[in-house]
Amino acid sequence: METGKAGWGIWGEAVRYPGSTHDSFIWNNCALRAKFAEGDFLDCHLLGDSGYPLERYLLTPFANPMTRGEERFNRSHTRTRVLIEQTFGLLKSRFRCLHQSGGSLQYEPRKCGKIITACILLHNRCVRRRIPLPEAEAEAEGGEEEDPDDPEPLGGCRSETGTCCRTTST
Repeated sequence: METGKAGWGIWGEAVRYPGSTHDSFIWNNCALRAKFAEGDFLDCHLLGDSGYPLERYLLTPFANPMTRGEERFNRSHTRTRVLIEQTFGLLKSRFRCLHQSGGSLQYEPRKCGKIITACILLHNRCVRRRIPLPEAEAEAEGGEEEDPDDPEPLGGCRSETGTCCRTTST
């Protein structure tokens, strides 16, 4: 699980779990969630797809938008999530070892986590210094658009404050 930000950088990652681990499990066990829960980022919100639980600081799309505001929220949510997915595409373009077409990391999970973290740190440094992608790899890979009609989050998990916060954004 990675957390992207505006400007093509990445500011959070949880790389200690294998790729088959469900996003909501990783989220429930990562340090970033604990910081949000403790109130370290009161003025911030994260966007997650329907695989994540709706929380005060983690906003997910409406499963069945009933109003124009909810539909607008879902469209904005989708556009923003696409930008985040494009950020991950840039990371994979810059470091082909992270892209499946370049193979896969043939190391134990702990070492893979270190490689991914190093790639993220180097990517962020390139972004800050405005170092372009190498010419042959400059095509950004777009992420799949979020389907606003996705079902409710896994197990119907949602918090009352998350529902309230998401509703006030519509």
